[in-house]
Amino acid sequence: MFSLTPPPFKIILLILLSFFMASCSEDNPPLAGDDKENIVVSSQAAPTNEAAVEHIDIVMLESFPVPVSVVARGHLPDNCTTIDQITELQSGNTLTLKITTARQTDKVCTKMIKPFEQVIPLDIAGLSAGVYTVKVNSVTDIFELGIDNITP
Repeated sequence: MFSLTPPPFKIILLILLSFFMASCSEDNPPLAGDDKENIVVSSQAAPTNEAAVEHIDIVMLESFPVPVSVVARGHLPDNCTTIDQITELQSGNTLTLKITTARQTDKVCTKMIKPFEQVIPLDIAGLSAGVYTVKVNSVTDIFELGIDNITP
């Protein structure tokens, strides 16, 4: 007798072939979460750059000599970039800190902003009482020493 319903294996085979052909098509839009544009392979060392500092806090403790630290917060552009070096220069009543970054090489990186926080003790031994300006990359704040920070 002649049957109008095809055997189930033919239907399954037809469905599988349809899915296979559709998945191989280049006209398909990218799937959600397909972030190829957010992935970068770092193959060579990038130049050292200043870190993107967004905010600083100055922390003074009550002891003598007075310890003063700067808490710098900011972000790094991807997971291959790290804090490389922190330098401090003093000129008059201004303390200038520079936080630089470096990029790791031969690593797959995601372009995802990564926050950072650095606690930096300031070298203020021997400073006289007064108001001091602290610059960390492009962010500035002030603090005041009420007494000379000079040890006998």
